[in-house]
This record gives sequence, C-alpha cells and structure tokens, in this order.
Amino acid sequence: MYTFRTLAMIAVVGSLGFASVSHADSGRFTSHYPWIFSGTIQELGADRAVYVGTLAGVNINDAGKGFLHKVRMDCTIINDVNKGQSNANGSCAGTDADGDKAYLVFKCGGTMPACPGEFSFSGGTGKYKGLTGNSKFQGNFIGTTGAGWSDWNGEYKQP
Repeated sequence: MYTFRTLAMIAVVGSLGFASVSHADSGRFTSHYPWIFSGTIQELGADRAVYVGTLAGVNINDAGKGFLHKVRMDCTIINDVNKGQSNANGSCAGTDADGDKAYLVFKCGGTMPACPGEFSFSGGTGKYKGLTGNSKFQGNFIGTTGAGWSDWNGEYKQP
C-alpha cells in the first residue's frame, strides 16, 4: 500500500516527465499567420512607396497544437515597394499564453502582392530562451486593405 507521501512523489515525478514530452526541443513546423498592418505609408512618386509599421496577428500551427500555436505575433516591417517589387525586412516578437516570447528576424522580396522570404529565430524568453532555426515564408498582402497573411514552413531548435 502506498503512503500519501509516496503518491505525492509519484505525481510530482510523473508530471515532470509529461512536461518534458509536451514541448519538443527541436522539430519542423508549418503555420499560418494572418495579420493587420498599422503604420505609415510614404509615397515616393508614382511607382514607389515605403511602408513602415507593424503587422499584428496570431500564428496558428497547422497541426492545431505544438510549436508557436496560438501565439500573438507583433512584427515591425519596413517594405520598400518600387515598380511593384517589394523589398522588406523586419523583426518579430511572439508572445504565448504563458507570457514567454520568441524572437525572429526576416527579409522578403518579390512581385506584389506576394513577398516570399526567409526568417531566423533569434532567441526569446522562458521556454524560448536560446531558440534558433531557419524558416521560409510567403507573405501575402490583400490589395490595399492593410491586411494579409504569411505561410511559414521551417525548423526550430531549443538548447
């Protein structure tokens, strides 16, 4: 017969094991990040404009769970669009329900309304401390509505 103390120890050790299983240290992921642009657009002639602002939204992992699922993303962007060709770069901070943050830097370029590119994780806080990895993405603008989405496909590694 188990004592209360023994059962408590089993519960604590068991929960530690489940916690380590529920969050993988590395892997691949695909996700979708719908966003709304907020910022300034500077017109520089008939064929050129520079967009400076933020893209705010929620990242949804395609698996419906796991890495960066239901994480709020706030990305700062500078996008120089010249004769229909985008040239964008920026950085993002993703915040999960626990308040932990994942950071990344990105760049993309292409014929508007698309902006295919790459991003790299650059650390974070809490469970994302030391986060690294590279991903490809496709940014998509919805006309001149100030809205769009990005499709992410990549890998991540945590120390």
